[in-house]
Amino acid sequence: MFRTTGLTFWGLVWIVLFPFQTVAQIKDSTKAADRKIKTRIFAVPTLGSGPETGFYFGAVSLFDFFSKNDTLSRHSVAKAELTYTLKKQFVVGFDWTLTNSNRDWVVTGENSWLKFPELFWGIGGRQPKTNEVLYDANRLELANALYRKAKGKIYLGICQQFQRISKLDLINLSEDNKEIYGQLSSGISSGAGLGLLLDTRTNLLNPRPREAFISIQSMRFGKIFGSKYSFTLTDLDARFYQKITGSSLMAYQIFGQLRTNGAPYRMLGLLGGPMILRGYYQGRYRDNLLLASQFEYRFKIHKWFGMTAFGAFGNVRNFENAKQNGALKSAAGLGLRILVDPKENSYMRFDFALTRQNDFGFYVSFGEAF
Repeated sequence: MFRTTGLTFWGLVWIVLFPFQTVAQIKDSTKAADRKIKTRIFAVPTLGSGPETGFYFGAVSLFDFFSKNDTLSRHSVAKAELTYTLKKQFVVGFDWTLTNSNRDWVVTGENSWLKFPELFWGIGGRQPKTNEVLYDANRLELANALYRKAKGKIYLGICQQFQRISKLDLINLSEDNKEIYGQLSSGISSGAGLGLLLDTRTNLLNPRPREAFISIQSMRFGKIFGSKYSFTLTDLDARFYQKITGSSLMAYQIFGQLRTNGAPYRMLGLLGGPMILRGYYQGRYRDNLLLASQFEYRFKIHKWFGMTAFGAFGNVRNFENAKQNGALKSAAGLGLRILVDPKENSYMRFDFALTRQNDFGFYVSFGEAF
């Protein structure tokens, strides 16, 4: 695995940004009038702050593919992202949701490589801050799915997840914290299974009223897939969008992660992060079962700007020890939206979130959190 320096990082940023010349400029890669597929590319530098990263900066490129002759068809979206943080964390990520013109097939992917020192408090929903330890590791994370239309907007498919933890470094290991560090382990988690998808969204980055998204995946991890760990994973992600007045809407999400015993510390349900229960350090609380819900009120304040107010609550639970579940966690915040694609009504988002424990996060990204 290569070593990253600041010079190397900015060299990669330059490679991403150089072809596009101007920040946030939309370019139509299709010059021939008779092409069926058009592509728009957004390339911008990013910066922000989160509990996991502290101050971060980097670059993101968004690729938007759509049918030239059918303006009502759903777009395909792919994203490449480079991020470096002042905590010496480095992330390379590639995500996509692709579909053919008839929407018979859907292909999704969330893939990343991370050099990522991070904090760990132990497993459970009531771990005190005094448990905090710092460790370092390299992570390779691959999550992909292939769906085939079954009926209407319902799809059935196969899915996989792969996670490799390597070069695990237990920083500041001592007699006082060896029990907490003992919950960390390196190795491969690899599994595959089946997925069910219902997706009526037209714009993946900014869903419209009366649209919905429901994803259920269940996978088995074990030696047959080259996994060091044996367990079963089931994930639920349900999102709904309701018009309020004019251009405003309410967005709702229900999110669940279930893991049987045997799952390693980074494959458990992880509470927090930039997408759900924003403001909490991702993995501040983790266990066999994660249940969370959030809502957002989204509204325009100008042709080029929007706002959102959001709230979320949830918790993790343990199957065998109810005493470590702890109280319900909650967070709330405000966000600014800047229009970057008037044709497709797509935004850059800037979210500030505050938790019940007075932790906070500031997040910058393409598209809505859900």
